Amino acid sequence: MDSAVAALRLIEEGRTLETATVRLWPGGDRRSCCSPGALQRARQTAEWLGLPHHFIEREAEFEAQVVAPFVAAYLGGETPNPCVSCNPGRLAALVGLADELGLARVATGHYARLVWRDGAPYLARGADPAKDQSYMLWAVPPEVLARLEFPLGEMTKPETRAVAEAAGLPVAGEPASQEVCFAVDGYQRFLDERGVRPRAGAIVDSSGAVLGTHQGHWRYTIGQRRGLGVSSTEPLFVLARRAAANEVMVGRRAELEVREVAVRALVDRGLGDGGGLRLQLRYRSPATPVAALERRGATQALVRLGEAFTGAAPGQAAVFYREDVVVGGGVLAEPA
Repeated sequence: MDSAVAALRLIEEGRTLETATVRLWPGGDRRSCCSPGALQRARQTAEWLGLPHHFIEREAEFEAQVVAPFVAAYLGGETPNPCVSCNPGRLAALVGLADELGLARVATGHYARLVWRDGAPYLARGADPAKDQSYMLWAVPPEVLARLEFPLGEMTKPETRAVAEAAGLPVAGEPASQEVCFAVDGYQRFLDERGVRPRAGAIVDSSGAVLGTHQGHWRYTIGQRRGLGVSSTEPLFVLARRAAANEVMVGRRAELEVREVAVRALVDRGLGDGGGLRLQLRYRSPATPVAALERRGATQALVRLGEAFTGAAPGQAAVFYREDVVVGGGVLAEPA
């Protein structure tokens, strides 16, 4: 629906359009963006709009560049963002198709904005804070960003749905996709299906005392409270997953709070000394003020936060904003 409304807005501007859908995953679950039903609805929507439609097959690239690294990172104790890893390659493939078709730009239905600073393109937050997708798009390189348009960047989701309904779009009532395309039943189920076998390990507290056992550290997430399988006089939360020892460390909620985080694979597009920055550490979490940025080489930094953040998970994207503009990012390493 979002892409269709983006197309409608460009049609109203008199633009020449063709449409494309990227197939990334072979699954058949209706909730997946790559299911046969979803692909059929995409083609039917393009026909309804009177526009040519193309498929781009990227299953092999997606497996190699997104899925396999995701599995390795998860089993290594991290909580990666597969959508962050996917977007650069997927959008670059669409830019490649645009070149083949002789078209200058690629428009998507993302809720984000593109701004230009000193002749360079930068991502900015979309107008709808509930749907802003700049966090998931932060790793798209400037040469691809320069070719993009976000027709929905100034719109809210309810406004988009209203446009779709008023136009009579057949997909106006489609629910928003919420699941990762290759793991619609959750990461743990996906790892089981990939052949990851149970492996017993210890559940420990921050002092190292054994409180219970588990069947694989990857079955837990940072901040998890329910289903730990241990009893306590106060609520316990997962604090860390120690992959090498196959340990899950639990503790009180206060122990989840961090005041500084380490960032690796750092991309700097105007971080400066950290002044005026905010750091977003999870997709649905508000950005946290940065108190200080201490560089540890060209691609690493220690970030001191202006307020405590609860539940920082290694492997998640760490995205820096100055006001609403993305000025850098990286991957969250082990909390300091």
